[in-house]
Amino acid sequence: MRRRVAALALLLSAAGCTTVAPPAPVGDWQAREAELQALKAWSLDGRIAVAAGNEGFSGAFDWVQAGEHTDISIQGPMGSAAFEIRIEGERLTLEARGETYADDEARAFIGERLGNGNMLPVGEMRYWLLGAPAPGRHEVARGGGRTLATLAQSGWQVRYERYETVGALELPTRIEMTTEGLRLRVVVADWKIP
Repeated sequence: MRRRVAALALLLSAAGCTTVAPPAPVGDWQAREAELQALKAWSLDGRIAVAAGNEGFSGAFDWVQAGEHTDISIQGPMGSAAFEIRIEGERLTLEARGETYADDEARAFIGERLGNGNMLPVGEMRYWLLGAPAPGRHEVARGGGRTLATLAQSGWQVRYERYETVGALELPTRIEMTTEGLRLRVVVADWKIP
């Protein structure tokens, strides 16, 4: 009888104990990376600050990704449109100050505004904004859990300062991207993931 009571007491005390979650599997980051890279449709609303040498500007920043179609809007003070960038596959168009520029003219316009002929790395940014490297060569340092702390790719350094939970995903809300002579800081106010 004593053995039964002791066994019952042991079971009851064990039921009250909490368990520690097992460490994340080694492949956990690779699964998260693949999941983020596979997102085809998403959008964000926020703010961007651009520092190019001694010049700079900041404004509202909206990004809409729909497969290979990208729409980027950067608005200056008082809601004035600074840039509207549209990418459809390899075709790039830019609207600024009532003028429309296409492909090489659009790239030249952006390069002049960002200094040193710098271009927005739009092809990579669609992944960087989600907290993942673009497909291809890269170096990463992981933060806590399944998120990145830093990323180096295509001559850019990306630093992730804050994340928030959006549905089942942890997505960045403060990001700094730097390359020689150019720094972009993005603060995301709202993520939309279908």
